[in-house]
Amino acid sequence: MKLMLVDGFNLLSRYYFATERRRAQDPDVTVKGLIRKVDGWTNDFTHIAFFWDGPRESTHRFAMFPDYKATRTGLPEPLFDDYVKLRAALTERGIFQSELAGYEADDLMGAVATAFPGESFLYSSDRDLHQLLSANVYQIVPKKGEELLMNRELFESTYGVKPLQFVDVKALQGDASDNIPGVRGIGPKTATLLVQTYDTVELLYERLKNEQLLDAHRKYSKKLDGQEQVALLSKRLSLIDVHAPIETDWEAYRFGSHLF
Repeated sequence: MKLMLVDGFNLLSRYYFATERRRAQDPDVTVKGLIRKVDGWTNDFTHIAFFWDGPRESTHRFAMFPDYKATRTGLPEPLFDDYVKLRAALTERGIFQSELAGYEADDLMGAVATAFPGESFLYSSDRDLHQLLSANVYQIVPKKGEELLMNRELFESTYGVKPLQFVDVKALQGDASDNIPGVRGIGPKTATLLVQTYDTVELLYERLKNEQLLDAHRKYSKKLDGQEQVALLSKRLSLIDVHAPIETDWEAYRFGSHLF
């Protein structure tokens, strides 16, 4: 069994802005293009599911850090109209869709991908999903004019850490797109180096407190000192909740199913 899990807003937004200039000639150009894309997947995937973000204010991330994703703006009205039309079109095709207050699409996708008994393919340009890569979980990353199939081996050769360690890297470097603070002064290269050496943020700070950093890394002590709670908060914000409550009747995800 092969399951395509789609980050709904990520895909919709990409298509919306790619087709924006043609909207005057055809107001439904975005949704039509998306449905053609979905119909094409039915040749290769037995199961297809779309996941949508719940309200930001309802998530545990917002409860921990109210500034989480605070820089994001609301949906343009035409994009919201496309969202409504797309959800209706997917329902007509019997495609499983899921959203849940308290959770983001990433959480639901992660919970499904790690539980599904076949191969799971995450369709999204969101790098946060890289942490889910495993022997049977892949990510299809759309780029201009192409799609990159990211697997665990390619991720490790590209980023120099294991997929789950990507959370620790983000905990140190932060993420401006999600307004995750990270440790001030620690950039991607330094964050990667420290995670490669100390494995996790928790172990890094244990070594720091015990004055056991390697000589080559003691120059980072001043930046790291006093920032443990910020780093741990950033890690919790970045970590996908693979224990989110999900539908586990896999027939509900089968293309054309009307069991949900």
